[in-house]
Amino acid sequence: MNEETQLVVMTNGQATTTSREVAKVFGREHRDVLKAIDNLTKDFDEGVRNFSQTPMFTEETYVHSQNHQEYRQVRMNKDGFTLLAMGFTGSKATQFKL
Repeated sequence: MNEETQLVVMTNGQATTTSREVAKVFGREHRDVLKAIDNLTKDFDEGVRNFSQTPMFTEETYVHSQNHQEYRQVRMNKDGFTLLAMGFTGSKATQFKL
């Protein structure tokens, strides 16, 4: 399996990425990215949920290539990625924000 990082892929006609790819690109632990997403989504009120017709974050699973176990990941669209990344700090986050 190719472990090359590809931040953005097209899913159902829109640009998306996963929490695992965000973790790789921003040099963070995947569990920390999931925690940040969980913190964002638990604070969503109806207004934020209804911001667009397409959900910003969608739960998924993936199979780990070494132990073949299934783990959680989150797929996000551009709006979800932007919302998440704006809360990050560090040089890569600053480059994105600029």
